[in-house]
Amino acid sequence: MSENSIQVTISLEAPQLDDEQLQEATENLRDEIKEVEGVEQADLMPVETAPPESKGIGGFLLGILTAEINAKNLKTLVRVLGDRLFGKTIKIKAEGNGKKLELEIRRPEDLEAIMPKIDNFIQGEE
Repeated sequence: MSENSIQVTISLEAPQLDDEQLQEATENLRDEIKEVEGVEQADLMPVETAPPESKGIGGFLLGILTAEINAKNLKTLVRVLGDRLFGKTIKIKAEGNGKKLELEIRRPEDLEAIMPKIDNFIQGEE
C-alpha cells in the first residue's frame, strides 16, 4: 500500500437477492470498481479473513470486497457506489495512516450527507 493509499472494505446488502445473486452482484461491482480512477486494487474478501459468523461462498465472503485506493479518489468511489447500487445498502469502511471511517448508504440523500465526513477523512490523510 502506497503512502497516500487507503484500504476500503465494501459490504453489499440486498435481502431481495439469494446468495448466488448477491455474490454475482459483488463480483460485478468489483469489476466496476477496478475502473474507478485511483483504485489500485479491488478483490473479493477471502473467507480466511472472515469475522465469526460470516457467510462465505466459493472461498470468499458473501457480499464483501476490498479495495486499495488513492485517498483523494475516495469521494469518486463512494459516488460511483451510490449511483450504481441505488436500492441496496452499502457499508464502507476506510482505513489509512491511523485513521478510520465508517459509512452507510441506503438512500440518495445519504450520499450527500456523508460527503463532509469523507472530506474530513481525506484532509487528515494528506
